[in-house]
Amino acid sequence: MKTNIYIYIGLFSLAVTCLSSCQLIGDLDDETIEFSLDAETAITDEDSANLALAGAYAGLTSQGNGSIDHYAAIPSSLAGGVQQGIFANLEEATYAINNPQKTDTQSNRNSYATLYQVINKANWIIEKVEELSDADFEVPGRRTEIIAEAKGIRATAHFYLLRLWGQFYDINSAYGITVRTSPVRSADVFPRNTVAETYAAIIADLDAVIASAPDFRQRYYVNKTFGKGLKARVLLYQGDYAGAAALARDVIDNSPSNFSLSTTYASIFDSTSDALYNNTDIIFGSRIDASAGASTSFFYTWQFNYNITPKSAALAAESTTIGSQKILHDSNRIASQQSPGYYGINNLKWENNNTTINHLRISELYLILAEASARASGTVTTEALDALNSIRIRAGATTTGGDGFETYPTTITYAEFLEAVRIEKYIELFGELGEEWFDMVRYDYADGFGSGFQVSDIKEAATDPNKFILPIDELNIQASNNIVIQNPGYN
Repeated sequence: MKTNIYIYIGLFSLAVTCLSSCQLIGDLDDETIEFSLDAETAITDEDSANLALAGAYAGLTSQGNGSIDHYAAIPSSLAGGVQQGIFANLEEATYAINNPQKTDTQSNRNSYATLYQVINKANWIIEKVEELSDADFEVPGRRTEIIAEAKGIRATAHFYLLRLWGQFYDINSAYGITVRTSPVRSADVFPRNTVAETYAAIIADLDAVIASAPDFRQRYYVNKTFGKGLKARVLLYQGDYAGAAALARDVIDNSPSNFSLSTTYASIFDSTSDALYNNTDIIFGSRIDASAGASTSFFYTWQFNYNITPKSAALAAESTTIGSQKILHDSNRIASQQSPGYYGINNLKWENNNTTINHLRISELYLILAEASARASGTVTTEALDALNSIRIRAGATTTGGDGFETYPTTITYAEFLEAVRIEKYIELFGELGEEWFDMVRYDYADGFGSGFQVSDIKEAATDPNKFILPIDELNIQASNNIVIQNPGYN
């Protein structure tokens, strides 16, 4: 059965004429690329460059099997925050028990290919726009901005690939991903890069974003603040805590007025009007073209296949004891984004907010600062505690020191604080892009797999660190003639 890959760029569509080694899910004859246009001649001036860039942005919201609803849903399923509904298939069931399968996959294989398609679009834009001159652009500086935005898209896709299919938590691991920084012109196969090499490529692109992307156009376009914020997250994943704290602090203190904590949590996910795209909490969020059917894809995937689990729903009502004080996690944020549905507890972040995907919010930068500042110094710094409590206060916490929804006190220990950050981040970001799962893995690795904090403390089925990342589908391995090697534990 042929796979139809639809590439939407408004009235203009750009497609590549061949697939990368990481997209090889069968013979090239089995792929049908509709609405294709020769990429080598497509980008000739400012208008065509902007249209091609729109296509790269659209790739981050591509619909159907392998779309962002899958590579967002899979890590949340691994974490146990969402669960399969009545339309779940065998592949999705393996994520719930933390034993992903390596054959006969669809969401896994196609998500992997989708992200490489996004990278390839970005690579064509970068190469062809670099061949043009500033004189080909009416808007001063626009040529440089387009290249920077494309590099931001490429960095995002590489990062999503690394944290799902690579040992992202170990900077010394050989199991990174195949980094692509030039457009595909043949079916040549390239081996995987190391994790360090993968991170270096991502950071190089983000540095270009920080240097040359627009300060702000709209929230659904890459901007300088996104470059800083995503780099802070990348540095946190790498274990460069001082660097992550410095960048997170820079974003919080020095960003344009367009970026600040939203006054209310629920408004971040209210898609009843275009006010959604003016919410200051969103640093970069992909705007979904509902006319392309993408929002329908998100709604059905999450409502029918990935409902909020009772365990996740109950987290808001749980508490942590600091000294003699009982501090409630939160009685509102998770509860405000769930509703009883015919097939389970619906995730309103996707049902009500099916017109945007938040790749980065400024709320997360406060939580990155909290964790990174504490880990960098090995103690609960004033900066770290203030950053954590800023998110609590925005959510309605008081500072009375009683037993209830309170801010965390200065008496909190280092170990208690790190766990408080993890829980707070779970409550704030649950069910968006799987950050709760990647935090669980990072915390486990930081303590040494099998000691200290363990993923299995939260998700009982998650006992094998090899299964903390996904396998590369065997069809991809075979198509590469085994040049692309499989992840450990899946051989």
